Amino acid sequence: MEAQTSRLAQARNWYLQAVDALPAGDFSGPTLCEGWTAANVVAHVITGDQLIRGLVWDATGKDRGGQDLPVDFADRQRRFQVASTWEPAKLKETARSESEQTVAAVAEALQQAPDTIVTMPIGPAPMPVLRSMRLNEYIIHGHDLVPAIGRSLASPDWFFDRALGDSVTRMTRLHQRSPHKGKSASFHLHRTDGEGEWILRAEGGQAAAESVHGKADVAMRGPAEGLYWVLMGRGKPEDHGVEVHGDPGLAAAFKEWFPGP
Repeated sequence: MEAQTSRLAQARNWYLQAVDALPAGDFSGPTLCEGWTAANVVAHVITGDQLIRGLVWDATGKDRGGQDLPVDFADRQRRFQVASTWEPAKLKETARSESEQTVAAVAEALQQAPDTIVTMPIGPAPMPVLRSMRLNEYIIHGHDLVPAIGRSLASPDWFFDRALGDSVTRMTRLHQRSPHKGKSASFHLHRTDGEGEWILRAEGGQAAAESVHGKADVAMRGPAEGLYWVLMGRGKPEDHGVEVHGDPGLAAAFKEWFPGP
C-alpha cells in the first residue's frame, strides 16, 4: 500500500513540475482542454483536490478542521470560476498546498480506513478507486498544460502500464453520456509495445469491456501511451502513432461514444 500511495505522490509531483514550467506571469495560454486556458486547468485541479479531500474526510468521519472546502460538485464549479481569475503566483502556491494536503488525506484514509466508500459526484468509489482516479487526474491535466508550456513533457515511465487497462474499463461508464446511447458499435484496442488487447462494445444503452482478441467495427493499434491519449480525447490516432483499421469515421467519433476524460 505504501508503494501505491507513493505513485500518487509521484503523479502529484509531476503535475506540479508542469505547473512550475508555465510562463511565470501568464497562465492565459491554450491547453489540450478545448476552450480552457492554463489558469482554467490549474483551477480545475485545485478545486478537485479540495472537493476530494472534503469527501474523503466526510466518509471517514474526520472533521474538516475549519477548512473552507466545497460541499458538492456545484459548489466546486463556483469555486472553479473564481480561482480561474487568480494571478499565476496564487494559482501556483495554491496548487501545491491543496495537492499536498489531498495526497496526505488519501494516504491516511488508505492506511486507517481502506474499506471506506466515498460518495463521489460520479457515484460511490472505494478508496483504491478514488486514489487511482486522482492519480490519473494529475497526469492527464499536467499533460493538458503542454501547449501553454510550449514544449513536451515526458510522462512518468510507469504510468501507462497501469493506466491503459484501467482506462479501458472505465470507458464503460462514460457511454451513459453518449449521444449515440442506444446504438451499437465495437472498438478493438491493441497495444503494440506490450501485452494488452481489449474490445469495447456499446449496445442497447450499455457498454462493456473485455480483455480479449476479437473482431470489431474498428481496430486501433499502437503503443500504450498513444492509445491512452486517444481514449482520453487528447488528439487523433495519427497524432499518437495509432493505426486505425476498419471504419475510419467510427474511429474518429470514438469520444462521441465515450465522452469525457
